[in-house]
Amino acid sequence: MTDLSRLGIECGVDWVPLPLAGTLDLGHWAREQAEQLAVRYARDGEKGDPRALTKDLRATAADSQERTPLGAFAWYVSGFNSAAAVAEIDAIHPDATTPEITLDWLTRLMSTDDFGEPDVSRIALPLGPAVRIRQNFAGEKKRLFGPRPLIRSLAYGVRPPSEDAALVLYASWTESVLDEPLEQVLDQMARSLSLGATES
Repeated sequence: MTDLSRLGIECGVDWVPLPLAGTLDLGHWAREQAEQLAVRYARDGEKGDPRALTKDLRATAADSQERTPLGAFAWYVSGFNSAAAVAEIDAIHPDATTPEITLDWLTRLMSTDDFGEPDVSRIALPLGPAVRIRQNFAGEKKRLFGPRPLIRSLAYGVRPPSEDAALVLYASWTESVLDEPLEQVLDQMARSLSLGATES
């Protein structure tokens, strides 16, 4: 089985690593992280509200923890008091129902047609062959009688040749103006995915 403790990824300074479930007190972590973000914003010539940032950080981390990813990051752009995007890394292991994880299977698993056919492409990453899926879908209602929000997403499913598992990098956001810059940033993150050497 793949040793996921060797998993690595490179992120820019705007990405805040989110704590995994059971590792930190979310309230304390969010307050400290909000203060650090406010300092970074000020350095960039922008203003951040530590109280609003604390609330958003805690909610974003708690939401991610419900999905129990292997790793998660939130994109906080200077001057904004809420996360612009969230990216998560997870692994899919073969089992009795799916003894072999293929790129075709990953494509079927991760695709939706809420708003037409997804943009699917095969790419070569340093970690291995991969599928890249850019799509939009309808999110959950925030109010009983409100509309379902449009969620924008980009997913990568990677099959390291020497491993039995697939790695998935998945990111989502809501603002269309972020499409182009985020796709460029996420493409770089996907290229940085790595599995370190096994300890002898």
